[in-house]
Amino acid sequence: MGDRVPLAIIGAGHHAAVVRDCVDDSRFRVIGYLDDRLPIGSPIGGETVLGRLAELPAIAARHPGTAAVVAIGDNMVRLRVVDVVERSIPELPWATIVHPSAIISRSAEIGPGCVIVAGAIVNCHTSLGRHVLINTGARLDHDNIFGDFASTGPGVSTGGDVRVGTFSHIGIGASVRHGIRIGNHCVIGGMAFVDRDVEDQLVCFGVPARPQRHRMRGAAYL
Repeated sequence: MGDRVPLAIIGAGHHAAVVRDCVDDSRFRVIGYLDDRLPIGSPIGGETVLGRLAELPAIAARHPGTAAVVAIGDNMVRLRVVDVVERSIPELPWATIVHPSAIISRSAEIGPGCVIVAGAIVNCHTSLGRHVLINTGARLDHDNIFGDFASTGPGVSTGGDVRVGTFSHIGIGASVRHGIRIGNHCVIGGMAFVDRDVEDQLVCFGVPARPQRHRMRGAAYL
């Protein structure tokens, strides 16, 4: 398999198992997980918990060339972890993880730290920012732009020329009409159909989706 990149997975919950399943083992060698809740040595599939997040610098030093990925579904929690890591090891590279069954256009731009799960489609000229999560079977059509730390649930479908702001989440099975703009820190409810632009920090759901309430930045949604 040649020289594979050592990969540390940050987080050891159910979503981490999904991320591990996406890893291309011909490119990466998973060295284990970092998690602040589980004891060192806890088994996660075929690997174990190596330590807490604060121990990442020492772990990376033992494995030269280590890259990392944050396997945490909540957008704001993912940001907090990234901030901690970038302060302690600014030179650490972020891995982009794409399941082998995902279809990514050659003209798509995928930012560092993104995770694209099984069966997802990212069509031509679509751009994903840093640490974006595209979940199982989501379909992003042409010329979409997803801001940093945005995410989708499984089965989301977007038309062409859609914009999704930073930290926004589109819930499971929701659809977004072509040309729609969704602001920052928004949550679109599961199975919604978005046919109008959505301003920043709104929670919208329904068919058609309509604003239900204002959302505080970082408020829990999963």
